[in-house]
Amino acid sequence: MPSLEQLLAQVGSHREEMVEALSELIRIPAIGPESGGSGELERSRYLRDILDHSKFDDVEMYDALDERVRLRLRPNIIARRRGKADQTVWIVAHMDTVPPGDLSAWSTPPFSPRLVDGKLYGLGAEDNGQAIISGLFAAETLMSTGVELERGLGIALVADEEAGNEKGIRFLLQEGVFKPGDIIFVPDHGTPRGDEVEIAEKHILWLKFTVTGRQVHASRPDLGINAMRVGSELIVFLQEFLQRKYGERDPLFTPDRSTFEPTKRLQTVGNVNTIPGEDVFYFDCRVLPRYDLDAVQSDITAITDIFEQKTGARIRVEPVQLTRSGRPSDPEGEGMRALRWAVQRVLGVEPRPVGIGGGTCANFFRLAGMDAYVWQTIEELAHQPNEYCVIDNLVNDAKVYATVLAALCCGSQFKA
Repeated sequence: MPSLEQLLAQVGSHREEMVEALSELIRIPAIGPESGGSGELERSRYLRDILDHSKFDDVEMYDALDERVRLRLRPNIIARRRGKADQTVWIVAHMDTVPPGDLSAWSTPPFSPRLVDGKLYGLGAEDNGQAIISGLFAAETLMSTGVELERGLGIALVADEEAGNEKGIRFLLQEGVFKPGDIIFVPDHGTPRGDEVEIAEKHILWLKFTVTGRQVHASRPDLGINAMRVGSELIVFLQEFLQRKYGERDPLFTPDRSTFEPTKRLQTVGNVNTIPGEDVFYFDCRVLPRYDLDAVQSDITAITDIFEQKTGARIRVEPVQLTRSGRPSDPEGEGMRALRWAVQRVLGVEPRPVGIGGGTCANFFRLAGMDAYVWQTIEELAHQPNEYCVIDNLVNDAKVYATVLAALCCGSQFKA
């Protein structure tokens, strides 16, 4: 019967293999069609090959239909090792990445992994490649000990996380892959010290505003309606109003308030001497769970109606994304207790429960009535040029999750 120290040492012995596996993952683009990519198919084939040579009992593909990509499918991989109980402990990670953005901001090509000073550079190295590889090696190392599992062990590698999850975790929940009573871990948020466990998320509301005025020559603004001026006044008023009305604080979250931020804005006119007749801009709203998103949208509609009457412009508001937050995961649940103990054992820190404004797969489990816990050790480089994964974080995360799986899946069989 192996000891926990022997298990952790075995995980650490795979350091070079983990670096090699993550490097190969980085070389394979997995950008969604919303950003001009072809999806996760090639990356899923690489990961499926790894899993086919693993000690999982079953490896299945759950393909969601998507007409926008090659072969019209978005692949999701589900790997299971059976246990005595009809309950599974899951590690859930996503295969897709955002696009690299401005290539001139990258010191090396984003799909050419580069190992420098203990850091592996490349697009998706930290978001979410680190989680994929650490989860796979944690599970495989534990299964290699031959210890009989009390609970089942599962790995879910999902598509479409960066663009709404419709073809990924939401599809898998509809397919009944996960069951009430399963314990869910989602390595997709963290800190450099590993001292936070995300148990709650804010509502997410993205809105597109289209202000239509009347385009005229800039020397005769009296003949037109300047859509950009109306839009600019609306932006300032909306943000100030919403922040005042929905201004309560919640120390679980950082920042501890709802946020209403204007972000993207499209070009109005191409020359200086024309009054723009159309202004298109977007708001990114992250709203504390205590508030009702329907009430927020109703207030926004009332304000745009007032602006239309005041200015003569027409204003259309369209939701781009709307994700309601589920109830927080139990901060004293069995999954949280096991994770807290594992992080203390491996890293020597005690993680605290937090809420975030970002969105992860965990929220969809919470909406379905399941607890999900989000943890990893990262430098918080997601969506940035020159993204990298710290190799020590990669290995230590695998050790933490191997410890979690040993505690939850092996019970008293495993010598602590």
